[in-house]
Amino acid sequence: MRRELSGDARIATPDPSADAAAEASRLPSASAGKGHSELKRCLCSYAATMMVIIAGLYFYTALSPYYIALYHLSWTPMLGSHIAPITIDLTLALRTFAGIYALALLPYYALRPGRLSNAHTMFRFIFRRIAAWSAATPAERHGHLADADKQAMLCLLLKFIFIPFCIHGLVAYLAYTNDQIAGLRELLAGASGIDLFSFYNSHLHYLILNMIFLVDFFPFVVGYLVQARILDNEVVSVDASPGGWLACLVCYPPFNAAMAALLPWQVVDLAPAYPTFSIVTHLALNAVLLTCFGFYAYASVSLGFKCSNLMHRGIVRRGLYRAVRHPAYLFKNLAWWTGAIPLLVNLAQTSLKEFFWTGFCLAGWSCIYGLRALSEERHLSRHADYRAYMQQVPFRFIPGVA
Repeated sequence: MRRELSGDARIATPDPSADAAAEASRLPSASAGKGHSELKRCLCSYAATMMVIIAGLYFYTALSPYYIALYHLSWTPMLGSHIAPITIDLTLALRTFAGIYALALLPYYALRPGRLSNAHTMFRFIFRRIAAWSAATPAERHGHLADADKQAMLCLLLKFIFIPFCIHGLVAYLAYTNDQIAGLRELLAGASGIDLFSFYNSHLHYLILNMIFLVDFFPFVVGYLVQARILDNEVVSVDASPGGWLACLVCYPPFNAAMAALLPWQVVDLAPAYPTFSIVTHLALNAVLLTCFGFYAYASVSLGFKCSNLMHRGIVRRGLYRAVRHPAYLFKNLAWWTGAIPLLVNLAQTSLKEFFWTGFCLAGWSCIYGLRALSEERHLSRHADYRAYMQQVPFRFIPGVA
């Protein structure tokens, strides 16, 4: 276009005023074409994304027996003696968010000129591959997947996997916390004969723990549902390595069920009370366990709405991330090992075989999280900002040690 205006077009219109008039006459049609292109982009991105949302909704609520059985929890909110007239389950939650998306996506895409949705990118790639396979030349049938297309589809797949998991987790811990508060209220109503030790084990410990996990899940739900400049959580890149995906997915359903068959889950959320442990020791161990889980949730809060798996969404240097690069993995594993101490002590006295097997299983899960940390760094270190962060924070897990 630039060559035409500086060459042939100028020869055809030597009069500058005529050239300007001709250029002006072309502007409305160019503007109209651009407007039409933007409208088409918005509508195509919207339609493609809604198709994926509807497909995901159908898969998780009507098609997959595994997920229907796994995500079966429902919650009827209670406030004092008042019971809400609605029961919230995953189906209702997903349908609600699908409705919100249906209303919000068009203006969202309109405010992002020139950007295609991940779903639009995926469908465009599929249609191009279909067209290529119908072409006459074999070379066109074996075109490589462009990196941008791969990144868009991997991002879409991550959301497809983790959005239902995170929403269900949020509903679950809202339900658990609500039930614990209701049970606590009933228990305190007849507090005259309350056993404080039993009260802690049956109510207080789990109330604190559920509130911690509720705080942990919230930023993940928002992070997966919404990516926007205003939240500073735009996806920069997605890890495409099979090793990175394997290390991550074995920690989540349905893949963790297969992993737990290999390394039986030996983790407890309440350190067990054995006769050989005093009440003080029992309470101290569980206080450490809750503190570790509290720091684990604080790491998620520090990430803010950048929370996600296998994605690079910008560097976080606040909170625990000023001291170590993987505080969430560190404190989650410390909590597991703390909760297992009474069990390990008991097994050391009763069955050395079970003692070593339990320790081996715990160590195996810790190694998985170590592999997750290494695979994440391999992905993130492709970016200069993360390499600078690694120099600023040289330790992965323990300051001055590792």
